[in-house]
Amino acid sequence: MQGSRIAKYSSTLMKQLTLLSFFFISLNLLARQIEETTFSYWDKPDSQIYYSIPESIDENTKIIFIMHGASRGAEKYLNDWLPLVKNRNAVLIAPEFSKESYPEYVYLMMSTERGKLLKDQSLYLTDSLGLFFDYFKAKLKLSTSTFRLYGHSGGSQFVHRYLLLSDESRIEKAAMANAGFYTFADDQISYPFGIKNMNVSNERLEWFLRLKGGVFLGDADNDPKHHSLPSMRKAKKQGKHRFERGTNFFNSLIKLGVENNLPFRWRYQTVPGIAHDNAGMSLAASEFLLEDL
Repeated sequence: MQGSRIAKYSSTLMKQLTLLSFFFISLNLLARQIEETTFSYWDKPDSQIYYSIPESIDENTKIIFIMHGASRGAEKYLNDWLPLVKNRNAVLIAPEFSKESYPEYVYLMMSTERGKLLKDQSLYLTDSLGLFFDYFKAKLKLSTSTFRLYGHSGGSQFVHRYLLLSDESRIEKAAMANAGFYTFADDQISYPFGIKNMNVSNERLEWFLRLKGGVFLGDADNDPKHHSLPSMRKAKKQGKHRFERGTNFFNSLIKLGVENNLPFRWRYQTVPGIAHDNAGMSLAASEFLLEDL
């Protein structure tokens, strides 16, 4: 009798394990997958790009670029976004700029963090996202004519400088979270802290302010001694920590709009209890970037 009970128990356990395995396999099949490609269609060093596509693509499918921070962990950043785009009609694309080939990517390879301008214009990243967009639009046969942007930490630095210094005008929304410091739209301050001698036109500044942009700040990202907080003198002048610097940057844009009588469409949002954490900031920024998808 005992052997019979053991046999029945074993049989039931095997059925449960089989069903459980089938459940997890089904979940995995339904979940978004991350794919990878090497982008080499330019005169710069190759760049790895991670991306994830929705179950189906149609004429309304959008592209959202996810820009990594100093960790260069593009795949991890993308993975943080996968639960947020469930049932959303968006292609996620996360380029990775290696430290070896693109050490100053947060400054678009135009300067060092202390402001030494770099002369090799062939490495400038001011055309990067536009080229990536054209590539994926063709590869996936997308109809969209615009794209969206998200960046956290170093990625946030990349994003707002790209908005200011590139000629790209196909961006319809951009969210910047917890940047270490900012390039203020001030032509009296040298790059990367301001735009002195960077040839930013009045037309570009007007486009910049009209954009649907957002500054997202974790209210707990307020450690003036954080290990990765930029500590240059000109960075400290922007504020004691990331939260203060982001607030001052946003206020400077309001002032710029008022002084020049320009429309200003940006939003400012604090995220309670979040420090320097991409996953937490992604959740808040996704509500803005995905609200109509």
